[in-house]
Amino acid sequence: MFTITLLCVWLSLGDSMADPIEPLFPHKAEFQGDNVTLSCSYKEFSGTVQYLYWYRQYPQSRPEFLLYILPSGMKSDPLPPRMFVEVDVNLKKVDLLISSAALSDSALCFTSFSSLTR
Repeated sequence: MFTITLLCVWLSLGDSMADPIEPLFPHKAEFQGDNVTLSCSYKEFSGTVQYLYWYRQYPQSRPEFLLYILPSGMKSDPLPPRMFVEVDVNLKKVDLLISSAALSDSALCFTSFSSLTR
């Protein structure tokens, strides 16, 4: 068993007032080979989201960009191996799905989004 920690962050390109983006489950303990879903909600955000981004960070390392998804469902191409992303604009939620989790997936994973309007 290993732990994946999820952090959700909001990045603003304009106004410095941050609306919350929150992990649905901040810590996940999973077994190797399990399928893992990491979810963040941005339901409290009042503006229009342009891009949603996922990153991961290993201890004592810089954050590593994984992928992006637009609210329309358009995604980065190619996606990282064993990773899939989906967004639900009605629930204002973004999910990162990792198939067959491995010890190398044990990292701080976080999401952010950008918006030009509020």
